[in-house]
Amino acid sequence: MKKYSLLSILAVMPALAVAQPAEFKASVTVKNVFTFENTEPLSFGTIRASGDAGGVETATLIVAANPNTAPRADSTDVTKAEIAILEPGTPAKFTVDGVAPYATLTITNPTETDVLPQSLPPGTPGFKLSAFTYFVTSGTTPAAATTTVVADADGKIAFNVGATLTTESADKGNYLDGLYEGTFSVELNY
Repeated sequence: MKKYSLLSILAVMPALAVAQPAEFKASVTVKNVFTFENTEPLSFGTIRASGDAGGVETATLIVAANPNTAPRADSTDVTKAEIAILEPGTPAKFTVDGVAPYATLTITNPTETDVLPQSLPPGTPGFKLSAFTYFVTSGTTPAAATTTVVADADGKIAFNVGATLTTESADKGNYLDGLYEGTFSVELNY
């Protein structure tokens, strides 16, 4: 009679496997919203302005987005429409925070906007605001921008917005001393 030890019997027996499930959860937080603030408004400074009574000639004032570029006035016919700079203006300043590091954001240009006289008599001509420009002052590369801006490693961007102010027809009267204002909206998207 052969003797088998308990260990040799166990070695020959197939191992019994027991599976035990464990449940777990997966989660993610979505944050598509970021902080986008206008820290300084666009200012065209203080000017002397005259408009063309015939409504044909125009004068323009360009405040560049690049803070190192001086504002510039021009006219199609200075004898009929003119802007002269008395005190130079400054570009609008914006900051962005809370985007993904090195994220590229797309700029949607504002639409042409009226800059209208405030508390002045009816018929006082206004201006048109158009030809918006952009200059990144901090982010991955401080430089002129066209349709996109890129965040830095901390998900931050600072940029300026410049534009062109154009005289309108002065057929009902000329520009009067006082404040002229308009509101515009620039949009950023991932």
